[in-house]
Amino acid sequence: MGNGAGGSAITGLVEDWCVDGLQRGEPWMVDDDPLSDLTVIIPTWSRQDYVLRQFLFWSTSAVRLIVVDGSDTPLSDRVRSMVSDHPRFTYLHDPRSFAERLRYVGENLSTKYAVMLGDDEFHLPSGLRSAIRILDYEEDLVGCMGQVLSFSPLDGYRRCLFSRAYPGMANFSVRHEEPNERVLAAMDPYTMATCYAVLRTPVWQQSWGSVGGYSSGVAAEMQQAIAVHLLGPFRSHDAVQWLRSVENSINPVSDLESERGRMLWFPEWWESDDFQAEHQEFLERITTAVAENSGCTPLECRGIASAGACLFAERHGAAFKSLDQIGGVERWRHLPLTRLALSVAGRLPDGVGLALRRFRSLLHRRSGAQGDGYLGVVEELPRRLQAVGLESTVEFLAEVALVEQLVAEFHGLRGERPT
Repeated sequence: MGNGAGGSAITGLVEDWCVDGLQRGEPWMVDDDPLSDLTVIIPTWSRQDYVLRQFLFWSTSAVRLIVVDGSDTPLSDRVRSMVSDHPRFTYLHDPRSFAERLRYVGENLSTKYAVMLGDDEFHLPSGLRSAIRILDYEEDLVGCMGQVLSFSPLDGYRRCLFSRAYPGMANFSVRHEEPNERVLAAMDPYTMATCYAVLRTPVWQQSWGSVGGYSSGVAAEMQQAIAVHLLGPFRSHDAVQWLRSVENSINPVSDLESERGRMLWFPEWWESDDFQAEHQEFLERITTAVAENSGCTPLECRGIASAGACLFAERHGAAFKSLDQIGGVERWRHLPLTRLALSVAGRLPDGVGLALRRFRSLLHRRSGAQGDGYLGVVEELPRRLQAVGLESTVEFLAEVALVEQLVAEFHGLRGERPT
């Protein structure tokens, strides 16, 4: 079979699961759904089994879905045939760089809004609708982002445990009148709000659709964020939109990061004379993409972008250096020790793993520590979300339950459960 996973027996089982689900899917509901105005863009590389899971999740949705696959070989013929029959799915096999793939996708968007998504993660339709309704009503906004939960395993992913992620997204708003004020406010403190936000399509094209291929993979994210804030006001909403996965390590984006075996964080990249040519490309790409629509001259736009990058490096450099002091392959993970602990707990039986996490959360709260974010299993979400000021609706809970079911079936097929 032609797929990047090497045509393994496990991949064959996941393919059967995906094809069967697509064949049994309900009709695509498009009329009067705000999601018909949205394209979900999923770049992927060497994780094609997770792409199959995405096709199942989105198969009955009104969104347009574009998967751009940089793996060495494409998905199998039978999967591509099924996908091509879906009126709102596009699968592109394009083994070029991450930046080149995003630029290509940006040239081929036709909906009013667009949003990025990781191949192993989920956007909830109810959260996306909330963002779209806000953008339809507040015409000055260039983008809107919902709240974020992470999911981790209980009993080998038979159940999922949810925690709050990126609490700084709560009431996040950058609505200053002047572009320079918006960029500086967004960089200190920085919240990863624009990356997976619902954006007006021209804004997506001028941000994600214009990124360069830098030695630091994080530089593309920073270019995107600065571009969005240059282009106009941005805010968050209270509904949960993004379910962030801890299933995989972060893939290196650049050849240099692959060679070094660690990420080249933005402050290190920005402050190093070794990458001066890339710094100039970074500023030039932002200026070329957004100056015309930002209300700034090209010179002003370049100066604001440079000031924003400098401020981010100054304020957050020490935090990134502390991550590199941990060492080992876990450097690829956002929170190395936390993810290692979650992985170990995730192999324990459901009741034991859940009890340990609840006990950890209790100790965390009693100590007055910040950032634990424990929310429990699906049944606990209504009460715990209300306690932290997040929305919990019947529709949201049904979507989360569907995610849990897909994740459990997926890992069961892949044999990734304890015996």
